[in-house]
Amino acid sequence: MRSLLPRFHWNIARSFLISQMLVVLVVCAVVAAAFYWQAQNAARDRAGEVTRTLTASLARDPYVVERLMADDPSDGLQDYVHGITENSTVSFITIMSPDGVRYTHENPSSIGLPYQGEIVGAQAGEAETLEERGTLGLSMRTIAPVYSAEGEVLGLVSTGVTLDEISTVVRAQVPLVALVAGTLLVASTASTVLIFRYLNRATLGFSREDILQAEATRSLTAALRSQNHEHRNRMHTVLTLLELGRVEEARGFAEGDIATGREWEAELAAGDQLPALAALLTGKKAEARERGIAVDVELRGSWDEVPLSDVELVSVVGNLVDNAMDAVAENPEGAPRQIEVDLSETDAGWEIVVADSGPGLPPGTESLIFEWGYSSKTGTSAGRGVGLHLLREMIERHRGTVTAANDAGAVFTVSLPRRATAPAAPPPPETPGARR
Repeated sequence: MRSLLPRFHWNIARSFLISQMLVVLVVCAVVAAAFYWQAQNAARDRAGEVTRTLTASLARDPYVVERLMADDPSDGLQDYVHGITENSTVSFITIMSPDGVRYTHENPSSIGLPYQGEIVGAQAGEAETLEERGTLGLSMRTIAPVYSAEGEVLGLVSTGVTLDEISTVVRAQVPLVALVAGTLLVASTASTVLIFRYLNRATLGFSREDILQAEATRSLTAALRSQNHEHRNRMHTVLTLLELGRVEEARGFAEGDIATGREWEAELAAGDQLPALAALLTGKKAEARERGIAVDVELRGSWDEVPLSDVELVSVVGNLVDNAMDAVAENPEGAPRQIEVDLSETDAGWEIVVADSGPGLPPGTESLIFEWGYSSKTGTSAGRGVGLHLLREMIERHRGTVTAANDAGAVFTVSLPRRATAPAAPPPPETPGARR
């Protein structure tokens, strides 16, 4: 049996607040990461620029050229480049022979050992800036040849900034990144909280399911009120005829009313399966008669397994019928005012079709009418309860679809699939010797 009451759900405003705060946190994290990544790239670019400038300067330094032509280039060069390193932002300066044997190094014990890095381009006369790993770790470095006055390659010079040094520069930017991300977080949180408070007041703290249930109650109450009003009018007619002594006319009027009710019950044939929906449609038909609208209802198949609860089913049909009655009420005098409600069990599941003879949907709005806040009605900005947007969301939660089209009026079609059933378990394997 379907439940009449939906399970507890968070209200719309709280759901909005949580979802928006998650979005804010993700955005702030992405912004912070982007700023950090940008700072790191900027530090790498700056390191590359520093090494290119210093390498080019050393490659043209007369003292470096002079020492590279000496018998022992390390004598003098080691102290010279050490002084430059101490007073610059580079991590190391390595000057080497044309074949890559070090003349200088931050660690004196590495002098005389092969340079760890790419030197082919520099040997060919090209200056290169690379990210490579050496004895001091990963670094951004630039290597270039040193020429004699005659154009002979006397040696190679390499300057570099280790990634540890680059990271130190980047870490100095962390407070700024944190300030930007924090400011964004505070501003976004403040605006989100303000929207939450407004939305909470506007929705009275209700969840979507609360609104759905309220819409079902409103629609059913309005329908029953119309039915009760029509019943009072009929009883008043019978009573007046009796007071006038016209007993036969009173009896005939009452019998005709009973016959009409029986025809309606036979037409609906839903009381046993869908009592809440039957009550709704009975009232809606009474309301439609008061407004000069004809409502035809047809129910086919079994609806015992339909995935919608009674509240949800009343909301869907009530909302669509209310919209249809408003639409046909706009028809000019003499134009047909007809609504057809067709509820059918199909091979794939169940289908609810509500069609009217009204003016139809504005061209191009067949999908737009399901968007939040959209209304094709003129003359009022008031919402109409659950609305088509919430109706679509509810149907989609049950893996169904709702579509709108024009066919001599508006036609709304709700399709609901059957619940997936687990395949039957295979029979257990037969135990050898179990047969008798």
